[in-house]
Amino acid sequence: MKKILILGSSSWIAHYLIPSLKKEFGECHIVGSVLNNKPEHLIDTFKASNDQLEIIDEQIITLSPDIVINMTRGEDDDGFALHKYLIEKSQTMNFHYNYFSSFNALDANVSSEHYEDEMPNSQTEYGQFKAKCELELEKSGDDFSIFRFGATHGWAPNSQSRTELFLEVMLSGESLTIDRGVLQNRLATNHLADMMAAVLKRDGKGVFHFGARDGSDELDFLRELAHSFGHPREQVIEGGINSCNALMIPERTLKLIGPSYEKSEEDTIIAVRHMIRLAQFIL
Repeated sequence: MKKILILGSSSWIAHYLIPSLKKEFGECHIVGSVLNNKPEHLIDTFKASNDQLEIIDEQIITLSPDIVINMTRGEDDDGFALHKYLIEKSQTMNFHYNYFSSFNALDANVSSEHYEDEMPNSQTEYGQFKAKCELELEKSGDDFSIFRFGATHGWAPNSQSRTELFLEVMLSGESLTIDRGVLQNRLATNHLADMMAAVLKRDGKGVFHFGARDGSDELDFLRELAHSFGHPREQVIEGGINSCNALMIPERTLKLIGPSYEKSEEDTIIAVRHMIRLAQFIL
């Protein structure tokens, strides 16, 4: 039985990753760290912030995990200290360490799409932290995974997603101005989680990108998302130009896990509609 430790287990991606892991691995023991909110799923939890390394260390020693997934937020010294601790601990405890990075680790490159062999190169403070963590991990050997992805859409408890905020504006009848030039290949959060769990099941190592097989401009995608919920496309107004290429090409990812996990942005919108309807039923 696989033993999996998730640091940051109440995040909205974790809300979908936990059942995806159970689906891929079958019987498994999942333990998660939390801060204020607990995950909706039945897993063992403990309370710890990034600076409470003694608590995290105790949990790692007790669980002796096969897989550790770092989904924590906190782009600061405590976050980096936790990252370094997990790198060192993975070498002594022999667990597979998985770091949640971001498209932003590559955001200095606005001229082309991004492949998994691209080295970190960032121009934003957030991206520079992610790049720093990636480079630190690259020095440790090869028993790790780095997960890079851009915007995701959907619903989850414990936090209000960008999708919900956008739909609230649409429902109010107000217009929303969106710059043109932001290219992304967006996944629904449950599709993202399924792909990540599949990589973990197949013991994937190295850098993995997650994204839909097609992409679009942010302006065009949000207009289609609004239209799918019955709102006029014209509610989303074109603003200025903001050059950003966040197309994350999942070449190695799909080669490892297979084409059955491949999704389109149309699939993303369909999945979002299902999530929101389900959320309304639950609430």
